[in-house]
Amino acid sequence: MVRRQARHRRRLPAAPPSDPSRTFPHYHIANQWQRIKKAGQVDIPDGMVVYGMRHFFASNCLTHGIPITDVAEWMGHKTIEITFRIYRHLMPGSISKAAKILNLDLAA
Repeated sequence: MVRRQARHRRRLPAAPPSDPSRTFPHYHIANQWQRIKKAGQVDIPDGMVVYGMRHFFASNCLTHGIPITDVAEWMGHKTIEITFRIYRHLMPGSISKAAKILNLDLAA
């Protein structure tokens, strides 16, 4: 994840601190995670890691109909195929849904 984030930062121009798209260093996120866990501020199950939240985020987006192109970009995947390969099980029936939409538009 650290290497991916470093590549991401090299590809994009530096964002000002007020920019919500600005990336955080991995150590910052890991330190905050440990602090919250130790303080007991949130009930975090044993074995739950920060990286798991990344998968939860992508899964949640796709199951709620957010386009895979957007999710792929947010996840920093080079291609949509990467996102599709990892998360395709969350999109059952997407081809039949698309066909229905296209049929409705063509019939109108």
